[in-house]
Amino acid sequence: MRRATDFMIENSNDDTGSAKAADTEIDLSSPGARLKAERERQGFEQEELATKLHITRHYLRAIEEDAYDRLPGVVFARGYVRNYCLLLEMPTEPLMTMFEALVETARKDKEAEGVPKRKLTRVDRNQRWLSLSLFVFVSLFGVLWFLNG
Repeated sequence: MRRATDFMIENSNDDTGSAKAADTEIDLSSPGARLKAERERQGFEQEELATKLHITRHYLRAIEEDAYDRLPGVVFARGYVRNYCLLLEMPTEPLMTMFEALVETARKDKEAEGVPKRKLTRVDRNQRWLSLSLFVFVSLFGVLWFLNG
């Protein structure tokens, strides 16, 4: 299987020049992109690696897209990325450093957003109606008691 850089070099030498090269350039600055490129270079299919890693293809796709929020948690994501590296016989340290930086950035972004407003659940809405009904009932009872008394 050919590497992405070989494809880019071939495309940069043809008539269309840099326009095609820019279209085919793969961003290898993220752990997911590097893992995906290495998987493709070694000729593995997603399904095959997912089976070997004992994870779903959905999780493997999330790792390759750096969508770690679609995984069960950071601890699991960290282990999945490390095992993915080991399976492809890649050095783990550079990718784990990149992974930790991404996770830290995501954490800071989430903190900057603040606490999201909580949506009212069905129980909350029912509780509001119950409270309002009880208040109206007690008020009417009080008014009737006062008028009859």
